[in-house]
Amino acid sequence: MIKIILPAALLIASTLSAAEIDKAPAAVAGKAATFVQRFTPKGFKNAQIESGTVTFGTLPQMRWTYAKPEEKLFVFDGSRSWFYVPADKQVTVATLDEQKRRDLPFLVLGDAAARNRSFVVKEQTRGANVITTLQPRSSAGLLRSIAITSSASTHLIQSVEYTDREGNRTVFELSGYHPASASADVFRFTPPAGVQTVNAD
Repeated sequence: MIKIILPAALLIASTLSAAEIDKAPAAVAGKAATFVQRFTPKGFKNAQIESGTVTFGTLPQMRWTYAKPEEKLFVFDGSRSWFYVPADKQVTVATLDEQKRRDLPFLVLGDAAARNRSFVVKEQTRGANVITTLQPRSSAGLLRSIAITSSASTHLIQSVEYTDREGNRTVFELSGYHPASASADVFRFTPPAGVQTVNAD
C-alpha cells in the first residue's frame, strides 16, 4: 500500500515476467516485521490506523498480530485462516479457496501461477525500489488494483497498497525485518477456552 503516482521519467518499465515480485516470498520467509495499516474509506480523507507485527513463513503462511488500537489476530496456514478478536471471545475460521486468495493481496504473492491467471502484472523501477502493479483480469473480484513496493537489493516488501471495488484504500507499510521462528505451529491457532468458533465457509 503505497503512493504510486510518479513522474513517468522516474519509472523504468521492466519485463512482464514479474521477476522481482517472484523473489519476495523467499526474501520474507522466516522473518518478522513491524507493520502499520492505514484504511481510508471512500470519500474520506482521514485514515483509520492500526499497527502490530507480522511473521512470514512460506507464503501464504502468515501471522498478523495487531496491537493497536485493538488486539486481534489473523493466522493463515496455507489453506485455512483464523481471525481472532479477544474482546469478542470469538474466532472465525475459513477455508481459503482460489477466489478468497485472489482477494487477499499478501496471499496473491505466494502463488505465482494463480497470480498470473488472475492479474496483469507489471514492474517498474524507481531508484532502489521496484514497484509491482497488479490489475485484475476480471471485475468479479473484490480488488480493483494492487501496488507492491519492494527493495531491489533485498527483495523485502516495504509496502502494499490496494483499492477495493467500493473505492476504499488500504495501505500496509512494513519495516524492521528480523529473523523469526517459522515453524508450522506459528501458523496454526487453537482457540482459548471459552472462545466461540464461527465457520465462515
